[in-house]
Amino acid sequence: MPKGGDLHHHYSGSIYAETYLNWVGTHNYCVYREDNAALNIQKYRIESKVSELSSAAKALCITADAIRSDNGFYRELLKRWSDIDYFNHYHEQPPPDQQFFDTFGYFDPVADSNYNEGFLWLKNTAISENVQYIETILKNGPNLVVADELNVMLDALTSKSADYEIDRALTAYFNAVVNDTHANLTINNYVKMIETSADGINDANFTLRFQTYVFRGDSPSRVFSSLFSSFSATMRSDLIVGVNIVGAENGIVSMRDYTLHMKMFRFLKQRFPLVKLAMHAGELVLGLVPPEGLQFHIREAIEIAGASRIGHGIDIFYEHNSYELLQKMKQLNIVVEAVVSSNEFILGIKNGAHPML
Repeated sequence: MPKGGDLHHHYSGSIYAETYLNWVGTHNYCVYREDNAALNIQKYRIESKVSELSSAAKALCITADAIRSDNGFYRELLKRWSDIDYFNHYHEQPPPDQQFFDTFGYFDPVADSNYNEGFLWLKNTAISENVQYIETILKNGPNLVVADELNVMLDALTSKSADYEIDRALTAYFNAVVNDTHANLTINNYVKMIETSADGINDANFTLRFQTYVFRGDSPSRVFSSLFSSFSATMRSDLIVGVNIVGAENGIVSMRDYTLHMKMFRFLKQRFPLVKLAMHAGELVLGLVPPEGLQFHIREAIEIAGASRIGHGIDIFYEHNSYELLQKMKQLNIVVEAVVSSNEFILGIKNGAHPML
């Protein structure tokens, strides 16, 4: 029986850790087997520039074959790169939300290296499960090179800045990049990378589309730079269907700059009105942040940023006037991506505690 589509899909989080290890071997990368602050290396991280390593660092970085021959380290690696066997050893693991978000940093260096092979694997898996459509969150919009004073101007903004101050700074940045040759070349290359990687994937049985995104833990200048690229790229390719924002929503920068980020989305949505927004919002529970932090994220994603879809939305009933907000979402046909297994693992919300069940 057809299952339709998967609308909340992180590409790099969908590939098995074992597959990533295979790719480490294919590309002759290595993985650090221990921490060493003096060498600036971290255990379980992938090193892609093996030829540039010092002899000391190279001695601590082992091949995929060497990892597979050491069952103890192999099992440790899989536990760090995924949530495999997590709840049998949770007392030895980081908290589940930290475990989840940390995994991306481990395998990101190799996740970007095999897009077409990864897309083909996704396609074959989807077809075997009767999934016809995947909309995957692939890669953040590239950061653009601008004059230092523009970055300084944006980095001075906060969520408490007056709207006219925010608009003035964002307008200056926008005007500097919108017709800039190098900026447009960077964005075009980004679009070309996505389209080339997806070549031969779509057919009558399966459709793959992409969301680009920004990382909410970056500085304001980097968030807006990446966000401009994301909006602009979406307008240049039929394969890119929307923009998202990712990262731990309870992070210090994420919470501090949340309203500022929403106003950045609003600014660009006004200039690119055809771009759709599917936004992680309300991926929070009591204990992750103070109660006041649960009261506005979903509303601001909808009313300020202009989101068409909300990912997670777990804290909906802590929002100010939550029932009025739900009614508005119904009237505006705003979809909630109720990612049940993710909410259970990351946030500990399941069964009757889940607001969408």
